[in-house]
Amino acid sequence: MNPSLPLLLLVDLPPQTANAITAELATTADIIQSTAEDVLAYTGGTPGLRRPTLAVLGENVTAPAGVVHSLRPHPADLTVVVTATPTTHEELAVLPLLFSSEVVHRVEDRATAQRIPHVVGELLQQLTHRQTHAAAQAAAQQRLSSGTSIARQLGERLMGQFLAQAPIGALMLDGTEVIAWNQRAADVLELTEPDSVRRPVTDLFPEDQRTALHHHLTTPGQHREAEPDTVFERVRGDGTSQALRVAVRHVLDTEGRSRTLVLIEDVTDRLHAQRKLAERTSHALLTAEVAAAMTAPGPLDERLRRCVRAATDRLGADRVCIWNLNTRGELAHSICAADDTGSPETSFCQTAQRALVQQVVAARRPQLDASPPTGSHASHLTDVPGSLAAFPLVSGGELLGVLSLTTRLALPGSTLTTLENIADQIAVGTQQDRLLNRLSDATRALERPLLPPTLPDLPGLELAARYTPFSQGLHVGGDFYDAFTAPDGRHVLVLGDVCGKGPDAAAITGLVRHTLWAAAQHTSDPTHVLNLVNDALRRQKAPFCTLVYVVIDTTRTPVRLQIASAGHLAPLLQRANGATAPLETRGALLGVLDTPHHPVTEVELAPGDTLVLYTDGFTEGAGAADQRDPEDLTAILASLPSTTTAGHAANMATALMDDAQRWWGERLRDDLAVLVLTATAAAPRPADDGADPSVG
Repeated sequence: MNPSLPLLLLVDLPPQTANAITAELATTADIIQSTAEDVLAYTGGTPGLRRPTLAVLGENVTAPAGVVHSLRPHPADLTVVVTATPTTHEELAVLPLLFSSEVVHRVEDRATAQRIPHVVGELLQQLTHRQTHAAAQAAAQQRLSSGTSIARQLGERLMGQFLAQAPIGALMLDGTEVIAWNQRAADVLELTEPDSVRRPVTDLFPEDQRTALHHHLTTPGQHREAEPDTVFERVRGDGTSQALRVAVRHVLDTEGRSRTLVLIEDVTDRLHAQRKLAERTSHALLTAEVAAAMTAPGPLDERLRRCVRAATDRLGADRVCIWNLNTRGELAHSICAADDTGSPETSFCQTAQRALVQQVVAARRPQLDASPPTGSHASHLTDVPGSLAAFPLVSGGELLGVLSLTTRLALPGSTLTTLENIADQIAVGTQQDRLLNRLSDATRALERPLLPPTLPDLPGLELAARYTPFSQGLHVGGDFYDAFTAPDGRHVLVLGDVCGKGPDAAAITGLVRHTLWAAAQHTSDPTHVLNLVNDALRRQKAPFCTLVYVVIDTTRTPVRLQIASAGHLAPLLQRANGATAPLETRGALLGVLDTPHHPVTEVELAPGDTLVLYTDGFTEGAGAADQRDPEDLTAILASLPSTTTAGHAANMATALMDDAQRWWGERLRDDLAVLVLTATAAAPRPADDGADPSVG
C-alpha cells in the first residue's frame, strides 16, 4: 500500500469493470478490491480526518443505500460511486436528499463498463482538490481565531494575498460599509467595482434580515462566544434563494483603526438538504402519530381529533377536518382542529370546504383547489390565497368519509403524498371501528387496539390465544397476533413481533396489522400479503418485524394449512399420537430486504393435531443471554394429552403461558403471545374436486 496516494476501494465490482479501472488509475491511487462486508475496515476513523478514499459500489451490492450510510461520506475525505440498477432506483432516490452530488455519485449499470473509469478518475481529482481546499480553509480559520497577532498582521495588509486567495469569501468593512473583498466573496455576493464600494453590507440582504445582520456585525468581540456564526438568507440576481453562514472578526488596519472582517460561506445546498430532511422527518412523525392515534385506546372521535391536531401542527395548516358518511351516504362534518378552541366555526367548513368535499365524494379521488374561498367566515385567516385539499377515506372498497385541509401555504407533492397516506390510515382505523361496533364488542377492542377483539369460529377447529404485555400499564408491546376470515373464504392466523417497545412499536404494529388485513382483502396468498407488508415497512423506513402467517383451508379434509415464516420462531406441531416437534419454516425478516423470499410450507391438520404459534418471550423472556430452547416448549406440549375434546386449545395456551411466567418470574422483560389451533373434528367437505389431500 502507498499511503501517499488516495485509496480507491472497488466493492463487489464485476471483473471486467474492476480491470478497466485498475488499468487506467493504477498510478494515481492505491487500489484495493473489497466486499460490502469488509469495506468498513478500510473507512474507519473520524469523517473529515480520514485518508482520502473513493469507494465504488458494484451492481451486486445488496442494500446499497445502507452501505453508503455506513461509510459516512464526507466532502473532505470520502466519496462514493454507486451503480444504479432498475431494482435499486427507488432505494437510491433518497440519497440526493441526504448527500450532495460531490460525495455520492450514481452511475447507471448499462454505462458502467464504458464510463466508470473516466468518472472515477474525475472524482479522484475532485476529492484531492477538496482536501486541499479544506486544509487551506482550516488554516485560515485557525489563524483568524488565534487572537490579536493575526489582527495586527492584517492591519499591515488590509486585504493581503492570504485572504485574497482564500477559498472562503472575505469582506473588509468600515463600520457596516464594504471597502474590500476577495474573489470568492465577489462571486458569492455578486460584488462589482465601483458600485459595491462603500455600500452597506446589509443592503445585500432583504429588509427582514437587516436588523439581525446589523446586530451580528456590531456585537463586541468579548460577547462573540455567546453568539455563534449565523446563517442569513438573501435572493441572488437571478431570483434564486441563497443561504450564507456569516462569521465576524474585529481587526485593525495599518493606521490602527478598527475594521470588521467578515467571512462568508455559501451553505445553500446544505440548508436546503437539511430543510428537506426536516420536512421528511416531520412527515414521518405525522404518519407515526396518526398510526399511534388510530391504534390507541379510547373513543373514535378522540382518536380522530388527535389525528387532525397532529396534521395541523406538523403541516402548519389553518384547519384540518374529517367528514363522515353515514350508512345512508349522507355527508356530515365530524371532527375539526378548530374544535380544540372550544368554539368551532363549523360554518366556515360548511361554506369553504363543503363543495370540494362533495366533489371528492362524487369522484372518490383526491381534489385540490389552489385558491380556497375566503371571506367573512374566514376572518381568523389571512385573505392571502392558499390551498385546500381533500382526500377520500376508503377502506375495503367502502367510502367512509373525507379528510380536508385548508392552508395559506403551497402544498408540495411530498405533503400531498403524506396526506394521502394518513387518509389511508384514518380510513383503516375508522373501518375497523365500524366493524367492531357491528360485532357489539367495540369497548373491549378500543382498550386493546393492537389485538383482535374476538377470535373467529372455525368449523372443525378450536382456536385459543393468550397475550400478556410486559408493561401492563402501557398496553403497548411489540408482540401481536390476529385472526380473521378473508373474502376468499379462507381463514388467516398471524402472530408476530415488531422491533422495539412503547408508542413507536405500537405505530409500526398498527401499520403491519392494517396492511396485513388490507392485503388479505384481495387475496390471502402468503407471498402476496407478506410482500405488501414488507413494502409498507420499507416505504416508512420502519424497524423490522418478524411474524408467522398461516392460511387455513377448511374445505379440505383433513384441514390444509399454508404456513410462511418471516424470520420468526418455528411453529410447534403436535400430532394426535403425542409426537411434538418444531416445523421447518424459514423466511427473511420484514422491512429489511427489497425482495424477500418466504417459502410456504403446507401441512395437514387431522383431528387431534395441534399447531402452536408463539413469540420470543417464551424463549428469551429475560434477554438474549438467558434463553430456552424450543424443545423445552415441546416437552410441555408432550406432557399434555392430545385430544379432540372441547377446550384443548385453551388448556394448551394456558399451560404454556403459566409455565413461561413461572420459569422467568421477575426476570421477565418481554411480552408473551401464543396462538393455539386444534383440529377437533373433520370439517365439512364439499363435493369431491379431485384434489390430493396429502401433505404438499
